[in-house]
Amino acid sequence: MDSEKDYSQFLMKLVVDTIIIFVAWFASYFLRFYVIPGGVGEPINLFAPMSVLVWVLFLYFLNHNRLYRIAPSLTWQTEIQLLLYSSVQVFLTLTVILYYLYGRRVSRLTIALFMVVVSILLIVERVVINRRLVRLRASGKIAKRVLLVGYGDGVARYIEEVVTHPENGFQIVGQFDAHHHGDKRYVQFDGILEDVLATARPQIIVIGYPTAARIEEKAMIAKCYDLIQRVLVIPDLPYSMIGSKILDFHSIPVMQLNDVSITFFQRIGKRLLDFCLTLVGTIIISPFLLLLAILVKITSPGPVLYKQKRVTMDGKEFMMLKFRSMANRPPGEEDGKWTTKDDPRITPFGKFIRRTSMDELPQVFNVLRGEMSLIGPRPERPELVKKFIHEIPGYQLRHKVKAGITGWAQVNGYRGDTSLEGRIEYDLAYIKNWSFLLDFKIFVLTFIRGFINKNAY
Repeated sequence: MDSEKDYSQFLMKLVVDTIIIFVAWFASYFLRFYVIPGGVGEPINLFAPMSVLVWVLFLYFLNHNRLYRIAPSLTWQTEIQLLLYSSVQVFLTLTVILYYLYGRRVSRLTIALFMVVVSILLIVERVVINRRLVRLRASGKIAKRVLLVGYGDGVARYIEEVVTHPENGFQIVGQFDAHHHGDKRYVQFDGILEDVLATARPQIIVIGYPTAARIEEKAMIAKCYDLIQRVLVIPDLPYSMIGSKILDFHSIPVMQLNDVSITFFQRIGKRLLDFCLTLVGTIIISPFLLLLAILVKITSPGPVLYKQKRVTMDGKEFMMLKFRSMANRPPGEEDGKWTTKDDPRITPFGKFIRRTSMDELPQVFNVLRGEMSLIGPRPERPELVKKFIHEIPGYQLRHKVKAGITGWAQVNGYRGDTSLEGRIEYDLAYIKNWSFLLDFKIFVLTFIRGFINKNAY
């Protein structure tokens, strides 16, 4: 059993998952042949043996996707995404097995019903169980005992997170080798490490020292190599804005800073969704786009579209499209200023389409060309990017993902002449916590509160 797993919690999830899988399988069989009109009852002895195969497949993929690990930091969005991913894997594997290795034809509708039912039940189960675990962790009933080793800013930040988030289920039992720099709220241990471990009985050991104490830290890590307890090391770094990852480079541990957790296949999935949804949406709204183009043309002289250089993923520049909302100016005379309230450069019709965000609609073509995504941080002009990366910490990290038509910052009110720091904070939170569910949430919120905004002028 991996050290991250608590046996009782693992067993509870395993048992409940097993019950749900079998219940969902036989419920789908009953719905298909005895509830849905037109169903002709097939013998249960055909489906009963297959339930064992389905159960084995589900447990394999749930475990393979690390859904049985006990990780308080695992977000509910990520867990739901992994559950759905596991269901898809089971469906594809089962389809291949039935097609190539199973002699008799099996109802495809039954399998489809099963996948829907089991996915819903597993999601509901995990939500209920996780809420129960959060309450138990917060109350200290299933808290893990933590011994702090060392001192410094990293250890202080770790203590603050433990105190601020009791639902994570960590209980600090003391601090060792702090050289009178320890947190006075906890027992301060000195002496021999083995004696301290016997007294404190920690399950987790967290090591952290300032850079000046590098030799002490190295010696302490060496002492902890063969301990049976789980050992964590806090590197002496300011902080990670969008996550970090420890990699093995030929047996050398290497920390990758500000690592984006979006995998290659997730990027492909996001791109396919962007293209398909945008293509369908563009076809549907094409008459409306034509109408807006005509209105822009007849309400003020000049081109219909306004093109402006912007920056997207990996710092690449592209020409972003908008319906022109300002009085036409000769090339080279643009002043490069942000728009402000009652800006004299904006035409009357331009004021309306900016207020309702309809001037952004031509960016669907940027999405189709792969320059932008539907959801992501809003792109900025290159000259402003060069300025902001020296003024705002973390600004350049926005370019770890593709720029978007709408984003987490925009649906939370950060549009137009608003706080850049607040906008960056939301953009980085989006990148750090990205999931398909979060994209869907932003997509829905865009229609609810993202089009019309008091700061859009």
